Amino acid sequence: MSLTFRFLNVGHGSSTIVEFDDGSKKHFGVVDSNAEADSEPRALEVLRTLGATELSFLCLTHPHRDHYSGLYAIGKHFTGKVGQFYSCPMGDLVANTRRRAKLAAHLVKIASRTDGMSERTAAFEFLQIIKWASTQENFWTECAGEENTIGPSGFSQVSIQTVLPLKVSKGEYIGRIERDDPNMFGNLDDNDISLAIRFSYAGVDVVLGGDGTLNNWRSRRNRFERNVGRRIMASVVNLPHHGSQHDSAPEVLENLFTIGGDRYGVTSANGHSHPSQDVIEWLSKQGISPFCTNLMPACGANASKLFAMPGISPELAAILRQTALSGGVIQPCQGDITLRIESAGNFAVVPQHSSFCGYRSSFASLFPAGP
Repeated sequence: MSLTFRFLNVGHGSSTIVEFDDGSKKHFGVVDSNAEADSEPRALEVLRTLGATELSFLCLTHPHRDHYSGLYAIGKHFTGKVGQFYSCPMGDLVANTRRRAKLAAHLVKIASRTDGMSERTAAFEFLQIIKWASTQENFWTECAGEENTIGPSGFSQVSIQTVLPLKVSKGEYIGRIERDDPNMFGNLDDNDISLAIRFSYAGVDVVLGGDGTLNNWRSRRNRFERNVGRRIMASVVNLPHHGSQHDSAPEVLENLFTIGGDRYGVTSANGHSHPSQDVIEWLSKQGISPFCTNLMPACGANASKLFAMPGISPELAAILRQTALSGGVIQPCQGDITLRIESAGNFAVVPQHSSFCGYRSSFASLFPAGP
């Protein structure tokens, strides 16, 4: 038996496939998605290669396009074969038909008013997700709470709990629906309702940090953890808000990671705006091994985007990229990052690309100790 996480390289966005092998069957779930317009979501592509024919759950951490783009395509592909849809608290959009109708009208209005293709696409796709989920009875569950347990089918041997947002967190999302706010997409206030989820299996804790905010992590610590006398203490953390300097501040990470042992910090970002170099350096100094899907500028990422060149040798691709006039996708570093936890409690992180990383202690043996 094993629990596997695949943190996919989807540029500046997040998408994680969770797989539990109970010894007789493999069960799959997807947390978030990011996909370019008119392109297949990476999660769906990977699920096909894994032979997935059904999903135990889909999960949307919060309503930002770099976390929900492609979710509709995934859900539609598995229509009738998805057990549950979990989301952050958004005002009971499925059961509250009046609010859902108002949101639908609002999204159509946004799409008709804007000249921006990305905003229009985002509005229509979110509307598609809401409508698709509302057609299935007892399907959509809005989650919140400091230790709220969720139990998708097939994952009974895995403890899954929301750790953010707090029960009192509502954010401004519902208010913007009611006010017909034209700027509701991409608003940073939506991070206040972002889900963060802890998976526990065989004595190993893994946290998917979503876009959890510094203020919410502080509130959790002050309102909950000090009262119960415990903190999160995970061995592996998909860093909050793609490893941003503000929301992945030392006080947050100190509270998220366990003390000692093998520890890993995973960032799913484009490498340019996130993750912060200061965050990666902090992890390294604490003996926590960072794994980044894409190169940071400090590690050699170019200022412009680069072409993806599958099937071409890395050396030739590098030459072609240097002479390219326009860009494509962000230069990968570790690429897709896979974490597998065995039933005995041993676990390992395996990147798609075994690129050298000077921030990881595993490479210390490559350098002489000095005189």
